[in-house]
Amino acid sequence: MARTGKSVFVMVLTALLMLAGGTVWAEPAPPVVVARAAELVDATTGQVLFSNHAEQALPMASVTKLMTLYIAIRAITQHKLSLHAMVPADIEAYRIAGSQIWLRPGEKLSVEQMLRAIAVGSANDAAYALGTYIGGSESQFVAMMNQTAKELGMHHTHFANPHGLPAADHYTTAHDLALLGAAAVKYPLLLQYTSQWQDRSIRNGKGGHLWLINQNRLLRTFAGADGLKTGYTHSAGFCMVASAHRDHTRLIAVILGAPSSKLRFQDASGLLSWGFQNYRTLYIDKPTGLPQVVPVFHGVRPEVRVGLSRPLALTISPGESQRVTWRIEMARHLAAPVRYHQTVGQVVVNIPHRRPVRISVWATQAIRRQHFGEVVWNYFWHIVD
Repeated sequence: MARTGKSVFVMVLTALLMLAGGTVWAEPAPPVVVARAAELVDATTGQVLFSNHAEQALPMASVTKLMTLYIAIRAITQHKLSLHAMVPADIEAYRIAGSQIWLRPGEKLSVEQMLRAIAVGSANDAAYALGTYIGGSESQFVAMMNQTAKELGMHHTHFANPHGLPAADHYTTAHDLALLGAAAVKYPLLLQYTSQWQDRSIRNGKGGHLWLINQNRLLRTFAGADGLKTGYTHSAGFCMVASAHRDHTRLIAVILGAPSSKLRFQDASGLLSWGFQNYRTLYIDKPTGLPQVVPVFHGVRPEVRVGLSRPLALTISPGESQRVTWRIEMARHLAAPVRYHQTVGQVVVNIPHRRPVRISVWATQAIRRQHFGEVVWNYFWHIVD
């Protein structure tokens, strides 16, 4: 961090609400989970609120399709894929077993229809066809899935196909799926599909339309639920990545290997309810004391605009909300050149009994250093002026 001087500005956020009579908040015990592995996270901050065997490698069944959806939606958002593009089905798509929309060889459906079939109907043939269309082949799309997993930090995940039917070397962990879920909910278009509990827009080959029903029961029974994906095979058991949003707080619950569909939803809804009852996401848009600009020496401009490198969001409990403090550590001034997104300070947020949260403050513009001729010109200009 280039700086010619430094001072530390300490701004303390006093209690948001005064402790009433010295009452100390105690976190209620989480619900009992019967699945083989589970995790609950705050999708915004990434804080893990509950974890049980979350690093154990397990099969994921059709939850696999969440990665297929994520890659497709990301491509659409980046204008690399059109919702109106027509996706052809080949003989391999026709032969895919399990849940399907009965694609015929040579048939074409739009990307938009494929997304509905995958998100609502969990269609294996649609996942294969769309993945093959995006990647050029199934193997190339699977390579994209594994590369994307690596980029998201899913270090204990490996995909072997785009649909989740049993295959060697196809596994994940509850923690890795929580990372994928947190990334997926950043795309409103993805949630538009995963929040649908039924769809009748896809042909049935008999002059009518298929009636696809989303197996995610939480969409109809849990307030705020809007995704993401369920799955089942004999080897994987009943699995799901569930997302719900209430009062500016979004939670992701991952369930792997539940012994029944009923217990899968019981585990997920229990964790989500416990999470919303005991935690919330606190957003601090503009920390008190954070300057908007920092002076710059020898630059073509006298100061540089600064801002937070990412939104300042914290997962807090009712008791912690009364004891949040922060301090701002900033350079008093900078020497040009200043790079775009150059770190110039940090905000350190403290909550008792927790590690400090550090968020970088960076330059939101670049400032180049003045050339010798500019320095001479400005010198004489000021003399004349």
